[in-house]
Amino acid sequence: MGCGGSKSTDTVSNGKSKEKEEDYLQEPENDPVDLEDIVVGYPPPKPNSSRKEHIFTEKDKEAGDSRAKQIKVEDYPSLDDLARALTEGLKNDVQKVRAIFTWIGLQGSNGSGSKDKNNNNQDSMSPQAVVQKVIQRKLSFNFLFTSLCRAAKIPCVLIRGLGKSVSYEVGDQDVDRLNNSWTAVYVSGGWRFVFPLWAFSAVVGHSKGTWTLVETQGKGTREKEEASSGRTISHINEYYFLTEPDEFIYCCYPNDSKWQLLAKPFTKQDFTEIAYCRQRYFQNHHRITTPAKCFYQSANGVCDVGIKRLGKEDCVYTYELYFNHEQSKATLPAEIQLEKYVAILNEGKSVRFRVRFPSEGIYKLLIYGDDSLLCEFKIQCDEDVDNVKPFPCNPESGFGPSTTTEEAGLKAKSHQSGVISIKKTRNVNIRFNVTKNVLVQTVLLQNNVAQETLSQYVNHKVKNQELDINVDLPQQGEYALQINTKDKESGGSFTNACNYLLTAENMNRKQRNYENALEKKIRKNLQECTNSGKLEELQKALDDFDKVDLEDKGDRQRAVERITFLRLRKELKDAIARRHGEKLEEAIENAKQSKYEENLQNKIREAEELLAQLRRLNRFAHEVLKMQQPTISEIHNYRHPKPLAYEIMKATYILLGEEEGRVEEWEQIQALMRKQGKEGLLRRVRLFDTVDVTENMVNSAAQLLRDYDEERATNVIDEVMNASDESPTESKTSEPAPKKKK
Repeated sequence: MGCGGSKSTDTVSNGKSKEKEEDYLQEPENDPVDLEDIVVGYPPPKPNSSRKEHIFTEKDKEAGDSRAKQIKVEDYPSLDDLARALTEGLKNDVQKVRAIFTWIGLQGSNGSGSKDKNNNNQDSMSPQAVVQKVIQRKLSFNFLFTSLCRAAKIPCVLIRGLGKSVSYEVGDQDVDRLNNSWTAVYVSGGWRFVFPLWAFSAVVGHSKGTWTLVETQGKGTREKEEASSGRTISHINEYYFLTEPDEFIYCCYPNDSKWQLLAKPFTKQDFTEIAYCRQRYFQNHHRITTPAKCFYQSANGVCDVGIKRLGKEDCVYTYELYFNHEQSKATLPAEIQLEKYVAILNEGKSVRFRVRFPSEGIYKLLIYGDDSLLCEFKIQCDEDVDNVKPFPCNPESGFGPSTTTEEAGLKAKSHQSGVISIKKTRNVNIRFNVTKNVLVQTVLLQNNVAQETLSQYVNHKVKNQELDINVDLPQQGEYALQINTKDKESGGSFTNACNYLLTAENMNRKQRNYENALEKKIRKNLQECTNSGKLEELQKALDDFDKVDLEDKGDRQRAVERITFLRLRKELKDAIARRHGEKLEEAIENAKQSKYEENLQNKIREAEELLAQLRRLNRFAHEVLKMQQPTISEIHNYRHPKPLAYEIMKATYILLGEEEGRVEEWEQIQALMRKQGKEGLLRRVRLFDTVDVTENMVNSAAQLLRDYDEERATNVIDEVMNASDESPTESKTSEPAPKKKK
């Protein structure tokens, strides 16, 4: 299935040979009408300092979409006339590009371009003829979009490279056949991606017929996909309008690495190996917590894939497991029903899918979040799996505390992880705070022992709003503990609140009642390191403790909890030191979702204040960066600027580090504005950071602007930016020049 919302187009003929079908999400390598990929004089490609939400507002969307809906293709004889009608009078280039984008999408969705007007005298390059050719796939969407943008004086380039579209299958190593092309437009001071074809088309119901669904939600099945070419639909997919470069690279790789628009470009191997993530993965802010690769190899018949959602909103994760009946060397035994071979392990906001493989072969794991496909992984198991067994159960809510647990009236107090490893001792104690008036039921399960037999090995009691559960395992092996609740007042049946996977090892080894001198030293060192709070030393002490396999008398658990706290604190400190917005968001989120939120409150507050400051800085910098170099030249050419314009420029340069004596006169400011490259104004604003600003600099700038409010300053900036698109007069002043007649 490709990024454009479709599956691979290679079909199987007679189960052996493959026929290559047309990839409807792949643009032709060349259009019949020549169009330069790039125009000489365009700004060079480089990473942006702001994201889509900073430059594209709801007002921009409404303005562009409203204009697009008013324009009829048959009313305009040329693309130039059409571009002028679509963009004239709109406030900024983002709105203009939006109007062009939406208008093209509407032509496909309402089918206007496919109507035969029976006009033999129609110009072959009229808008109506071009739209018709695009919909008939005789011209590319890129050609129409690029032509209209350039006609509207908006820089637009055609980018050629590789795109994971219809013919891509997760884990494919041969990506050279994925030739495709897309565009980038220069708006708000930077290049932004637009992929018209993927925005306006999708292929649904396409399948190569090589996969069999074998497990979903803990239930076994054998649903073999049928080969199908699917069908192409027209729609408008907002995701491929001004797509973020750090997301776009997951599915599109340009031949020229500069057009990745990334500070650290991907290699072709990176592109081939990177996880296959869909747009909902990015839109809903998910992160893969295991290696972000599309191909995994099992170890001892097991493979873990982890994911989490950033932010406060919860997410219900589900999955589907497939078996490739063509690529796999072995066939899946008919007697094996794959149920309970995938477990969901809850780890706070993170979830880990643990997959066990009862047979060698090629598998595919699909992960969904709130019913939307997020990502896919190809997993190979090529080892002996005779000892691989299913889990004792596979509850829908997974193993470990989750939002379901708290809704059921329980809050985990002792064990936050869904897997509890028990060594030597047979007993484990699990505690919860009881937050609702509920009855509790505990059930112990094992694959080879009846539930009734195991009931004597688990008991619980509730006292002072605390639930205390004791499990005394009868023998080694893997067990599942189910904890169910029901309301005392309303009655009804018990519902599952929480589950734990218990793994018991080395229980048959004789227990010692003493420790030798070395073991005592290791235990004491762990206790001391736990108290000292030095992360690296504590981790080493814990590793030493585990190597000699000492019994946990509470020392190990305290050390583990201390390490978790220290790591969260370090993550906050590092993010603050780096002043990186995304790292700050992630560190704050991780700290808030932990049980140490109260202990970390000071660091969390510091990180939140810095994040808010950086966001304000980005917003203010964006307003300046919306100006293009011609705008800077326009201001520079003023002989007698308005006082406010002069004061704003003087304050700007003071905050950028210029001494007040070097910006006293307008001529001095003009000299600074003439500088290009590293000393250019826009570059300096883009790299600006408040960490370099002193109190004196702030006071000087504030003194200059003390008599003005934000509204007056904004009016002057808008006036200057509007004037930059207009004709200059012979003698420059700060008054705007009259518009050219069109």
